[in-house]
This record gives sequence, structure tokens and C-alpha cells, in this order.
Amino acid sequence: MKRLVNSLSVQKPSIKTLITQNHHPQALKSSLSLFSPLLTDQIYSLFIKKGHPLDSLLSTTLISHFTKLGDFSRAFSFLFDTRNPDIISYNALLSGLARFRQSGDVSVLFYELRYLGLEPDAFTLSSLVRACESLEENEIVHGVCFRLGFNCGAFLVSGLVENYSKSGDIVSAEKCFRECLGADNVVYTALVCGYVWNGEFEKSRDVFMKMSGFGFELNEFSLTAVVGALFDVQEGEQIHVFGVKTGLLCNHLNNAIMNMYVRCAKKLDAVKVFDEITDPDVVSWTERIGAASDGVEALELFKFLRFNGFDMNEYTMTNVLSAISGQRLWKPGKQIQALCYKAGFLKMVSVGNALIYMYGKSGLIDDARRVFDDMICRDSVSWNSLIAGYSENGFVGQAIGLFNSMRDFSVQPNNYTLASILEAVSNSKSPKQAMQIHSHIIKVGFLLDDSMVSCLITTYGKCSWISESKRIYSEIDTKNAIHVNAVASALVLSGCLADALEFFRNVWGSFVEVDSSTLSIILKICGAITDLEHGRSIHSLAVKTRIYQHSFVESAVIDMYCKCGSIEDAEKAFWFTSTDNLAAWNAMIMGYAQQGCYHEASNLFNKMSRFGLKPDEITYLGVLTSCCHAGLVREAYTYLDRMFELHGVIPQLEHYACMVDLLGRVGLLEDAKKTMDQMPIPPDAHIWQILLSACNICGNVDLGRVAASKLLELEPNNESAYILLSNLYASAGMWNAVGKLRKEMKEKLLHKEPGSSWIQVSGSTQYFFAGDTLHPQSKEIYKELMTLYEQMLASPELDKLVLFLDDLSACKFKILIEDPGIPLSIGAHLERVKKSETGMCNQSRVGRHASKLPSVQDSLRTNSRQIKSIRLLMVSGSMLWRVVDDLRCQS
Repeated sequence: MKRLVNSLSVQKPSIKTLITQNHHPQALKSSLSLFSPLLTDQIYSLFIKKGHPLDSLLSTTLISHFTKLGDFSRAFSFLFDTRNPDIISYNALLSGLARFRQSGDVSVLFYELRYLGLEPDAFTLSSLVRACESLEENEIVHGVCFRLGFNCGAFLVSGLVENYSKSGDIVSAEKCFRECLGADNVVYTALVCGYVWNGEFEKSRDVFMKMSGFGFELNEFSLTAVVGALFDVQEGEQIHVFGVKTGLLCNHLNNAIMNMYVRCAKKLDAVKVFDEITDPDVVSWTERIGAASDGVEALELFKFLRFNGFDMNEYTMTNVLSAISGQRLWKPGKQIQALCYKAGFLKMVSVGNALIYMYGKSGLIDDARRVFDDMICRDSVSWNSLIAGYSENGFVGQAIGLFNSMRDFSVQPNNYTLASILEAVSNSKSPKQAMQIHSHIIKVGFLLDDSMVSCLITTYGKCSWISESKRIYSEIDTKNAIHVNAVASALVLSGCLADALEFFRNVWGSFVEVDSSTLSIILKICGAITDLEHGRSIHSLAVKTRIYQHSFVESAVIDMYCKCGSIEDAEKAFWFTSTDNLAAWNAMIMGYAQQGCYHEASNLFNKMSRFGLKPDEITYLGVLTSCCHAGLVREAYTYLDRMFELHGVIPQLEHYACMVDLLGRVGLLEDAKKTMDQMPIPPDAHIWQILLSACNICGNVDLGRVAASKLLELEPNNESAYILLSNLYASAGMWNAVGKLRKEMKEKLLHKEPGSSWIQVSGSTQYFFAGDTLHPQSKEIYKELMTLYEQMLASPELDKLVLFLDDLSACKFKILIEDPGIPLSIGAHLERVKKSETGMCNQSRVGRHASKLPSVQDSLRTNSRQIKSIRLLMVSGSMLWRVVDDLRCQS
């Protein structure tokens, strides 16, 4: 034992001692541990001076050391000084060059060793494979491996498969895999990664399942590879659990799992994974930024990294730029661009693409173009991002021009490019341009792509050429849910809602595949036309087919019931939804707001925090709308202030529109104008129209002129502006101004789109327009309206309610009751002049009082009808009231 301790306590001789004792080779090796190249050079000089020969064993040690440091000049010097270097010495230098991607030097060195008569081995060829930077180089190396008889070994095949996959030649990668005689888990993992890189996610999953079935060892690398192919969160959770049980969780696997959760819209789970990482690296922080709930949180995380001296790479910049896109955080975006310039990241194509995307989403299309023009190297994503930016911001001509330039630069458009161009054409509503792009898609062979076909169908629908959409659909041999959704969306965009329902019936009868998106579209249609009967049928269908648990369907069901006036059914559906479905909460809050139920909307909003849900823009829009309908100014200001302070939600135009609408309803027009002046966003036409409507109600001619002027600057052919201003002038007795406006409308061929309402009885829909007397029962309808109107005026509970009914003969009470026991569904299409919905305050109060009127109760009793919810609509030339409430009566 003492001898062992004594032997361990003996220290190694110093470099000085070794040199004194003439042990220069040992001194040379010892100098490497000090990482001092100058000291090594000095000892090597003494080594040569003393006449020591540099054998291949010592040479390999020195070459390996300096290649790891990237010092290739010294490594080459030691190789050339070596007496009779063997293949191992060459392999040491080749391995270092390959590690630093010095493909040219690798090729030269390989030819040199072949010229010297040295026989390459598997390690030599492995360095050749690793050094390949292009598909052509990989094919040459593959040929060399084949000639030397190494093409079937797993050691080389894994590298060849990886190179082919990264170059996009997945067919050659598959061929290499099939020719491998002894494939191991490394080769299988390489093919799994290859499929993921090329978007073949199903094949990637299949290869992983085979690998597991054959009993190959699953390690952190294979798990990381397959996680990239998963878009089903349940499958991803299984890999996560397996990693936890087997103890394989490490940083790169955790990072891949975080990315999977973000991809599957489970950002909270991604955050939990990050919190469990003991020592997060730069990739971990980059994925954490990608898991941020919004751009504000992403910026805070980025600042934390910056101020605490963490390393950041181009992917970190790309993630934070993507997170702040579209949230009007362009000022921090410009600061990040400056930081990228200083750090040299602007040379990276991905960073440039992220900047183009960010500026495009923020509406700064000129800045996006400057970034594009300054890029040294562009890829298809660069072109696609700028084309999409032009398209989304309404620059159709520039988008098409850039598309033509793309082809002039010999950059091949892909399906994303064509989808962006089709979006631009859709915005221009030009069937001719749509046909031209359609022809190009046929020429380049993209018509077999389901996504391209669906884009074409939708584009023709937006261009009001629905017959062409149907023709394309009819020519599809194998129809699937993507095609069905495209046609349904096209019919909706063309305003053919009834045709969309009929199309769905035909699709369901022909057993064509449908999915959650299909049912969501149909449910939205049912809500838009207030078809409660069909909406319930679709709800039942979703439950039976087990599609109901999808978050989109859950929220669509709630939204449908709310729009059909069946708030009780909406509440029942809501309490059966998953608690983490934010869209369902938003739909219910918005439903309460539309029904004038402020307290219910507010209570539901307050409950969100108990379930760990963070309100977003739509949530706050719902509570602000409820405040607007209830006339609660103080509460609305409180919510508007809390948006950013508590939850980091930046108010958008829609939120300010609610505030302006609310202030206008309660008569605070100056406050409404002040709110518009203080907005960080320029008011759009919709907000000016809201203010004009409020001025019309309150009789404020001066402010009304300003609002009308601004509205007509933004939308010169907006007939609502002329109608509202004309009514305002008329109420003030300014008949000359009214005449001028009417004359100007005639010169511009502008006319008001009349308001309409409809009622469904036994599946039959009957429509009514303002002043319509063509219905066979019009006399009975007008008589019922007169009775109701007289009772409303005489009701003591409606003493504060003022109804502006200029032309009583033009008013209609649209309750058409024919046979007892038949369910009714009543809906309305508002006049465009009332698009801002000004004048709809106190709707729930009116509904409660209307339910007490004798004519309403007698009408319901007479027909022995059990009606849960009914809409009473009164339309006149100057005011539209929508009365919604629960009317219950016993037969």
C-alpha cells in the first residue's frame, strides 16, 4: 500500500529536467499541456538541433493537438518534417481540416497521400465525407468510397446519408441506407434527421419506429432527431416521458422538446421544460425566447441575455425578431438590427429574412425593401418574405413585379412564393391575374400540391369567381379535407353562405374526409346566418366524430350559440371545454359582450387568472365591448390601462375603436376625439366612421364635418359617410348642404345598401328589406309592429328610451309565425351606414322591457310556442335597434 502511495506521489519531471536529461521527445509532448505554441516551437528547435528524428507516432500527437486549435500551419509543418509519415499521421491532419470544413485542403492532402502510395482506410474516407460542402463533392467522395470498397460500411454511410439529406437529395440518401450492410442506430438516426430536414415527417416517424422495433439502442441523439418530426403533442409527450424515465434528458434533447412544444402551440409546457434545465446554453435561451407569450416578453428575455453577458448567435436574433413581428414593436426591432450589424449577424441570410418579415408585418415595407437590397446573399425565403410583405400591405403591383424579378434572377419560385402571389391577387380581386398565376402553377408542376390547389380555390373565391373554384374542386381525383375547407372558405368569401351549407351536406353524404377546420367553418356560417338548428346538428356531429375536443371547434361552437342568441347553450358548451383553451374563453366573453351582459363578461375575465390563463388582445376586446354596450366609461379606461401594465398586451386599433364608440354613445364626443388624437396608431376609416355616427346621434355638426372629411380622405367612395353627414345636416336644418351631398352621391353613382333581415321557418328562409311590402303577410306584420310600438311608448319602464322612427311606414316587425311547434331563427344584415353599430347601447335593457309587452306575450301564447331566444329587429331610415333577450312562455 505504501509503495502504491509513494508511486502516486511521485511527480512528473519538469520540462527543464527532461531537456537537461536529453529527453526532448517527452519534453515536446509535455509542452502541449501548457498550450503555449511558442514554447513548443522552442523545444522543437532543440529537438531538431539535437538530431532527433520526428517519427510518425510523435508527429500524430503534435498534429492532432494543433488541428484542434485550428493552427493548420504548424500542423502541416510537423507533417512535412515527419520521416516516412504513415496513414495515421495523414488521418490526424485530415480529421482536423474536416472539423473546420476546409474541403479544399482535405482534397489536396488526400491526393498527396494517394500519390505517396499510402492506402486510405475508413478513417481517411470519414474525413473526406465530413469535409463535403456540396452535393457534387459528396457524390465524388461517394464514388471514391465505392471504388475503394468502403461504401457499405455503417461508419461511412451515416455521413453520406447526412450529406445527401442536407443537400436535399433524399433519394440518394435512401439508396445509401439500403446499400448499408450493417446499419446501426447511428445510420438510422442519420436517416431520421434527413427526413426531418426535407420535410418528410411521416417517413421520419416510420424509420424511428422500425429502429425501435429492431431493438436498436435509443439514445439522446435518436430522440432529438425524431422530436423534430412530431406535430402531435401527445407523441411529443411520449418522447419526453421516455427521456425522463431513461435519464437521457440533456441540453440538446431538452431544446428539441421545447421546440416541439412551441410548434404544437404548448408554450407553457416549453417554459416548464426550460425551467428544469440546470445549465441552459445559448440554444436553450433561444428556444425560450421562441416560447415567449408575446413580443414584449421576448424582448425582456433578450434584454436579460444581453445585460448578463450571455452568448447570442444568429438564431437568437432570428427568434426575437420573429416574436416581435406584427406587434408594432418596430423601434426595438431597429435597435436589434443595429446590434446585428455590430455583431456581424447581418451577413446571415436567416437574420436578414427575419428583419424583412418583421418590417413587413409592421407595415414598414420600405425598410423591408432596404434590408432585402442590402443582403449579400438571398435565398427563396428572402424573396418570399418580401413578396408576402408587399401582399399583406396592399402593394399588389410591387408583389407581382418582385415575382417577375425573382424569375429574372433564376431563383425558382416554390409553393410559398406562389401562395404569397395568390394572396396578392386575391387582395386585388383580379380574376385575370388569378388565371395567369394558375397557368404558371400548371407549367411548373405545382398543381399536384394540395396546398397549391386549395390556394387557387380560395383565390378564385375571393375574386368572386366561385364557378372556377367549383370546377377545380370537381377535377380533383382524390379529395381530402384540405380541398373541402378551401371550397367552403371560397363560398364564405363570396357571400354564398347557404351554398356553403349545401356543399357541406353533399360532402358529408359522399363520405369525403372532413376535419376540425371544416366543422369550424360550417359553425361560423351557422352563427353568421343565425341558423341555430343547423348549428346544433353540427355540434352533435362534432361530438359523435370526436372532433369536438379540438380547440378551434370548441370555440366555434360557443361563438355559434352566442351569435344565434342562445347564451344558455353557449354556457353549457363552455363548461365542457378544456380549461386551457383561451379561444373558448374569448368566445364566451365576446358572447356575453354582444348580449350586453357586462357583469358575466367581467366575472369570467376575472376567473381566467385562477386557471393560469393570460388574457390576449381578443380577451380585452371582449371586455371593452361589454363596457361599450353597458355604457361603463370608467371600467373601460381601467381595462385599457391594465392591458399593457398587467399583461403586456399592446392596444390595437380595435381596442381604441371600442373606446371611441363608448365615449360617442354616452355623448362625450370631445373625449372621443381626444382619445383619437392621443392614439399611438393613426385612426383608420372605421374609427372615423364611428365618430361620425356619434356626431350624427348627438347633432354635433362641426365635429361631424371633420370626421366625414377624414373618412372620405381614406375611403372616397364610402357611401356611409355621405348618408351620415346628410342626416346630420338634415337634423340641423341645413338643407342646402343636404342637397349638395345628395347631388355628389348621384354624380359618383353611390347608393346605400339597404338593411335586411331574414327568418327561417321549417328550413325555409324568407327575407325582408326596409320599406318592403311585397310579403303576402305584410299587413299583419305592420299591424303587429304598430301594436308593439304603441305599447313600448306607453310602457313606464321605457320612459328613458328614445326611438327615432322618422318613417313609421318603413318599419317592420319581422316575426312571421305560421305553425305552432316549428322552431324559428331570425337574423339581420345591418345597413352599411350602421356598420359601426352606434346606437346599439341599452340593447339588453330594451330586450328585458320588450319581453314584458302584452303583444309579445300574447303572440307567443296564441301560437303555443316554447321560444328560448328571439330577435326583434326594427329598421328605419335613421336608427336600427336590435333587441335581444330571453322570452319564455308556457304553452
